[in-house]
Amino acid sequence: MTHEQYSLLTTRELAAKYGTSIGEMEKQFQPEELVPLNAATNGVTPQGIRRFLEASGVSYRFRVIAHSTMRGGIGKTTATISTAVRAAQYGFKTCVLDLDPQGSSSMALGAVPDDDDPIFYDIWQRPEELLAEALVQLSSHLSILPSSLENALLDASLLNPGSQKKAVRGVCDQLRLLGFDTVIVDCPPSLGIAVISAICAAQTIVIPVGSDAFSLKGLDLTLSEINSICDTFGLPHPAVRILYTRHDQRETVSRNALSKLTERYPNLPLAIIRTSSEFSKVLAAGETIFTRYAKNSAREDYDRHVSELLEIVRQPE
Repeated sequence: MTHEQYSLLTTRELAAKYGTSIGEMEKQFQPEELVPLNAATNGVTPQGIRRFLEASGVSYRFRVIAHSTMRGGIGKTTATISTAVRAAQYGFKTCVLDLDPQGSSSMALGAVPDDDDPIFYDIWQRPEELLAEALVQLSSHLSILPSSLENALLDASLLNPGSQKKAVRGVCDQLRLLGFDTVIVDCPPSLGIAVISAICAAQTIVIPVGSDAFSLKGLDLTLSEINSICDTFGLPHPAVRILYTRHDQRETVSRNALSKLTERYPNLPLAIIRTSSEFSKVLAAGETIFTRYAKNSAREDYDRHVSELLEIVRQPE
């Protein structure tokens, strides 16, 4: 089985999403858009999904979505790669822009660069010349600009405010010219200059949070910093979404954290990802929750999150 086949949305999922039968859903696609995955399951190519969703009014306008948090270890990498893989399955031409020097998204997607391979630090000043060759194509609709430790030098090379404003935006503009319509930025777990540049480029910022006090404090600081950066550079404020990861309704601390989030930020969209052993299983196997077809809460929650994030119309349940 090819990587492309292993990363397809299934007609079974689409039928459940749109409240119809599998047979009726498969009638919406051309024979060449259906890919047999096993005896009981057909996948749909990203091209077929895109044609179907565009006909139902879904927009594939260009967008930049940044994942930013001050707290490590709360699922930022999982959020980045899950969003990117699902977006590609939905027919969005997607690129992961990995700015985190730890390179966790690059590692999770099997795209760790060699010492001589260009990364963001090498290409941001001349993206029109260098970006295309630096990208690693993972499937027809998913690519990544990998990261390595050298991206830790970005803060020193982006001291000029003009560079801060334009560095990530310039790379994203070039990605648009290369045919991408969705850029998913994995920011370092800090509020450094590389993150400032990502905020200047993003239309949407997703802030992953956990149930601990440090994570919630980090949310406050991140929101304040976003407002300050946009005011300083005279930029429109991006849409902000909170992603509460690893929620466990059985734990008091988790329930209390959810209550605080809903009370303190009633006007911010909040997506809840329930805790699941599936995350550790797929990461250990070098996969994502969307390259396995088993039904589980992690897959359901992230599909709901991505559907809302990308404004994919879904039928009322």
